[in-house]
Amino acid sequence: MSLRHLSYRRHLDEGEEIFHVINRHWFILKKKTWKPVLFGILPPVLVFYFLPMFFIVCLVWLIAGLTNFIIKFMEYHYDCLLITNIGVIDIERRGVFDNTSKRIEYHMIDGISYTIQGFLPTVLNYGDIIIDKMGMGVQINLADAANPRKVDRIIMKYQEKFIKDKSFTDHETLKGMLAEMIANHAKENGIIHSDNS
Repeated sequence: MSLRHLSYRRHLDEGEEIFHVINRHWFILKKKTWKPVLFGILPPVLVFYFLPMFFIVCLVWLIAGLTNFIIKFMEYHYDCLLITNIGVIDIERRGVFDNTSKRIEYHMIDGISYTIQGFLPTVLNYGDIIIDKMGMGVQINLADAANPRKVDRIIMKYQEKFIKDKSFTDHETLKGMLAEMIANHAKENGIIHSDNS
């Protein structure tokens, strides 16, 4: 597992491996963090530069601004889709203590769709991705995902590979079971030869 993926490991099952992490578009990060930077980080630095006697006030203000920035960054970082060798995991984080996770395994995916609406999303190529779970009426989605068409293709590629590998594994398992049954039958009843002469 790469260093970049370590922060997501608690959402994985044993033996599960992350292939891709799909985050929201970088423009969304800028939208989330401009207020903490503009009102929480820059002003105390400027005030301290011109009025160093307000050090304590500036320090408290700066700590509050940095804390807000980190919370907004974590909301961005943990609002993503994990594409793994087993399925797709949707992680959502709102604030410090609100963290949810939903999973759809590849054999349960009913459909994938994406929507790009508006001028900025069209120009910057971001939109919403929706994945439907078969027969459950459950969806996972990622709003404002970067390059949703590419994400759609990536998920479909891994879904096809998973189903093909599962089909091969099931076929090999069935062959093994049949061979074992024939061997047991031959051992218990003796081998029957048919003579056509």
